[in-house]
Amino acid sequence: MTSLSDQLQLLLPPVSYDGTAPTLSATIEAEANALTLTDTKADAVYNAIFPDTGEGLADWERVLALPDPCLLGVSQSVGQRVQAVVSKYQGRGGQSKPFFINLAKSLGYDITITTFRPAYAGLLHAGDPLYGGDWAFTWRVNAPAVTVNYAKAGIMGAGDPLATWGNKALECRLRQMMPAESILLFGYGDN
Repeated sequence: MTSLSDQLQLLLPPVSYDGTAPTLSATIEAEANALTLTDTKADAVYNAIFPDTGEGLADWERVLALPDPCLLGVSQSVGQRVQAVVSKYQGRGGQSKPFFINLAKSLGYDITITTFRPAYAGLLHAGDPLYGGDWAFTWRVNAPAVTVNYAKAGIMGAGDPLATWGNKALECRLRQMMPAESILLFGYGDN
């Protein structure tokens, strides 16, 4: 395949211009370089439209007010920062179990949710726990004891760890998104 400057030279009328002339050849080379740079920049702008590409990550974080206040000072890899952007961008509202499970999944966590109900006559069976008072507003997020986020090729930056452990990002985001009247508990390991 020929270079862009060769292709531009082929567009010149053969009788009117000598594409091999030094001045014209240098001008065409400069135009080819400018077009190549423009094409590269256009690809970067297109990729920045989608938060999961990692392009324009600082802008996405600025617009979405990231990192979250509860994560200030916590070191995050580029991959975790991209997950936080995607999670916050997609996590606009919802109060159902599937919403919170999907929200956690977008952050890289596999969870289940347990809800509690107060004891009522006629609904209670022998051996059932007697939840009362605020238990009607309480829910527990069940997560593995240790959640490992592995680095992914293409989204990690220089100096990022190959794996990170911890659930601070999960707790932070779910506490931000939980309904105001609810009580959120976290259970790690076998629950």
